[in-house]
Amino acid sequence: MKPERLSAGQPMIRLRDLRKRFGRAEVLHGIDLDVAAGEVLVLIGPSGSGKSTLLRCINHLEKPSGGEVWVAGEQVNRGDLPHRALQRHLNRVRTHMGMVFQQFNLFPHKTVLENIVEAPLQVLGRPREEAQRSAEELLAKVGLSDKRDVYPSNLSGGQQQRVAIARALAMTPEVMLFDEVTSALDPELVGEVLKVMEELAAEGMTMIVVTHEMGFAERVADRVVFMADGVIVEQGKPREIFSAPQEERTQRFLRDIL
Repeated sequence: MKPERLSAGQPMIRLRDLRKRFGRAEVLHGIDLDVAAGEVLVLIGPSGSGKSTLLRCINHLEKPSGGEVWVAGEQVNRGDLPHRALQRHLNRVRTHMGMVFQQFNLFPHKTVLENIVEAPLQVLGRPREEAQRSAEELLAKVGLSDKRDVYPSNLSGGQQQRVAIARALAMTPEVMLFDEVTSALDPELVGEVLKVMEELAAEGMTMIVVTHEMGFAERVADRVVFMADGVIVEQGKPREIFSAPQEERTQRFLRDIL
């Protein structure tokens, strides 16, 4: 369901002239991109192309060097706000976004259930009973109901990543950002994580996914964006990108990776 803040036809995510520099190195060169509510957009491209940096700029884990980032009708990077007001603003708009990283980043001293309820309790101020009930529903969703009282060290990598997805969903986000979430997993564990992501896509979650899993991109993406050297080289439907890419740089990348 589209949030009330979005007017008809307004994209869930809007990037305009997004730029990012690290010192003298510019890694994003004026990215323009819209993502519709309910769309699954997959970013592909070689290492160092700016895909992960783009994700981190969306939720301001990296401060953009220029341009605008809009999520759910609100501008994320507000240069007009003083520091404290900006932090309050970012804390609020980040509640609309869930992000899952390559590394699981679970609290090792907390059980699976405690990991999931922490943010709803501390950030959203939800009653413990409500947060726990929601966490148990999410654990069922990711197929880990029997692991609620287990500590992360006793889980496989795939299980930990599914807990990380449940933890992000506990904030009831409108957008999910996935940054190479299967790249640290053993091959036999990749499928269980991708299955959860496919189910989220089928339910209509707005998603941006950075991945090298081309089969997943072909099955699930509404649109595939190929990036190289900090720019969008080509984008289109999965069948267009994988079967008949137009740009030589895209063709070369797919030849190397497939």
